[in-house]
Amino acid sequence: MTKLLGIKSDDEFVSLIDREAPLGEGTGRRVYAVIGCTDVVIKESKAPFHYANFVEWTVWNALVRMGEDIIGNRPNADLKQLFAECFSISHSAKYLMMERLQKFEAGDAPPLTRLPFWTNDKKPSAFGKTAAGEVKVIDYGMVNFYDALNPENRKPLF
Repeated sequence: MTKLLGIKSDDEFVSLIDREAPLGEGTGRRVYAVIGCTDVVIKESKAPFHYANFVEWTVWNALVRMGEDIIGNRPNADLKQLFAECFSISHSAKYLMMERLQKFEAGDAPPLTRLPFWTNDKKPSAFGKTAAGEVKVIDYGMVNFYDALNPENRKPLF
């Protein structure tokens, strides 16, 4: 199975969810393994409005654009390296396909010194690490958009 890319139908996501391998659950979403693909997960929204998936998709795409050299924009390609990559979202936003990272062990707190101040969720379960040990945000459905989008707040990292 290959990763879904872009905006796809809900049915395409449903057919890929490994319901036998749930990976986690929060107040608004469940996270599942993907059949035939070990490097991504599917986040399924439980809420009537799929806000968190929509926000993560929007933030990821904004981070990609922030790395581009656009006239009048100071590129910040390093910022996107701090977030798990989003690959695809369903038409309804109920499903989101994202990079799969390792969870932190109990009592193992992720270092938070390089994160943008506009990320609101700082609990250990909101972070994961790559096989190389790099820390990334895996749950960024709650951000302060005023801080993230205000041009005066574009300092890359705190």
